Formats: sequence, structure tokens, C-alpha cells
Amino acid sequence: MTTTVTIGVIPINTTYTAVTGATGGSGLGAKFDVTKTNGVYATTVESTNMGTGYALGDTITIPGTSLGGAAPANNDVIIVTGIGTNGSVKTFATAGVGAVGNGIINTIINVTPDGNAAINTYSLNDKSSDYTVVNDTTDNILKVTSALDTLVSFNLNNYQRINYTDKSTAFDLSGHAGDVYALLKAGFGSTIVTNNAPLNTLTYNTFEGLGIKMEDAGQTSTQIAQAIASSGVFSSLAGGSDYASFVNFVYTNVVGTAPTPAQALPFVTQLATGATTEGAMLAAAAHITSFQQTIGLVGVAPATTGVLAGTGIDFIPA
Repeated sequence: MTTTVTIGVIPINTTYTAVTGATGGSGLGAKFDVTKTNGVYATTVESTNMGTGYALGDTITIPGTSLGGAAPANNDVIIVTGIGTNGSVKTFATAGVGAVGNGIINTIINVTPDGNAAINTYSLNDKSSDYTVVNDTTDNILKVTSALDTLVSFNLNNYQRINYTDKSTAFDLSGHAGDVYALLKAGFGSTIVTNNAPLNTLTYNTFEGLGIKMEDAGQTSTQIAQAIASSGVFSSLAGGSDYASFVNFVYTNVVGTAPTPAQALPFVTQLATGATTEGAMLAAAAHITSFQQTIGLVGVAPATTGVLAGTGIDFIPA
């Protein structure tokens, strides 16, 4: 679902009745009804208050402050072009521009998602740096504030992801986005290095986007883990495609230190005998609670959420 919101003041579309102003001549008593629509005045003289003593060419200036604006910028100037009995105002011309808004900002826009969707994504047609996001995990609301006008914000109720023009951010940390993130961290490490150079953030975010697309389409965590383990990037990072290289690399990524031969042997044996697969082992490793705490997916007591609850997980949609 996409909602387009124009940042600005609320237009005044209303009628001011029986207003009057200073005259440039000796006439008095004329009263007018002024309807303002998005800053455009439509003025009529009241039939029971047409005044007396006016002359052709007289001006009657209704101050902008009487019309929801400022003086003299929003004055409504009435020029008498025809007079009736006793110098009453019969016909006239007008000049003036009304205030478009009343100074009140559209501060909070509540957005309700598609109740039938498993994942709700909201698209903001601008770059991510033009917004700040606070994830209210208690009420399940993403609170998005415009950096262009900080009085403007969106309450995205029960939304999990946000699309910008330069990237997307996911907050379903216990769902598909969080699962893919853990698999990538366990499989590739915190810093992906290929050919002795770190893989840039854009590429990492692209992998995240690919994984999210796969899980959203129905593939399991184990299937995605197997795709990671079978990739050329993985074998390059692990230093080989044999079971020992696999175990050593994943163990290091998850635990933080390389395994001893005795620690690695049971895992290598399980793979060699077919008791498990690389995909299943990687998926299991990625779901170890202490590891998910380390990478910020879940909190360490007494925290209820990990640090990623605040930032979300960036990805490039596939």
C-alpha cells in the first residue's frame, strides 16, 4: 500500500461573513461575505448591508487578519464600480490573494496495512536519508518522520518493511528478513572478504534481498543455507569446498574463534557420513541464541530486543 502525502499547511476553504474594512472615501456600513478556496477569494456584498455614502472608485480594504491570513499580504481590496441608492455599494471589483493554509501541519498520518498480507511493505518515494524511523515494538508501529519537515510523521501500523528509492529496510527480525540475515552472518561472516578485499555493503544488501525473496516465495531456511554453502563466494571465503573447510569457517563465524581439531571432528563426521547436510548444519548454527544475540537479532537480558530492532535490516529488493 502506498499513500501520497503532501507536506504543508492545511488549506483554508471557508466563508467569512459580515466582514468589513477601512474605506478610502466617506462611505460606511458595507459588509461582505468572503469565501476563500485554496487562497482564492470570492466576495459578495450582503444585500442588507450595502452601506451608504460610497463613490465610484472608492476602495474598501478588508485586512488579511480578518480572513485567516496576514495584513497586508492577504488583504481583500474591494474597488467600487457601481453605486446605488444613497451611495450604497452596487457593483465592485476585487484584488487580493488569501493565505493558502492556516499554519496547522498534517502531523500524524496513520496508515493501516492490508490485513490479508503476510508481510506489509510501505513505499516512500524518496531517498532513505530524508526520513528517520523508530520501531515501536510494543505497539507494532513503525514511526516514520520526515527529515524535510520534522512535524510530519507516519504511523505505519503492523508494517514490517519500508521501500525507499535507494534501498529497503526490513523489521521482521523474527521472520524472513532476520532469518536470512543470520544465515548470511553465519555463512559469510560479519565482513565478507573476496580476493583480499571486503565485499561492499551494497553487495551484502543484495544478498539479503535475494534471500528475502527466496523465503517470501516459500523456500526454507535450510534451502537458503544450502545455496549459501554451495556458492562460489562461500568456498572462496572458506578456503576450500571440503567438509573441514566448511566446518572451520562456519564455526569461526558463529563462535568467534576457530575450532580445535577435536571440536571440528564431530561436525565433519556428520557431514561425511551423510547424517546431516551443509545446509542443515549452517541453518542450525545460524539459529543458536547466543549467536543471534551477538549479531543483534535478539536481546541479551534484560533487553527484550536486539540492536537491529532500532535500525532494521537494509536490503536491495531482488
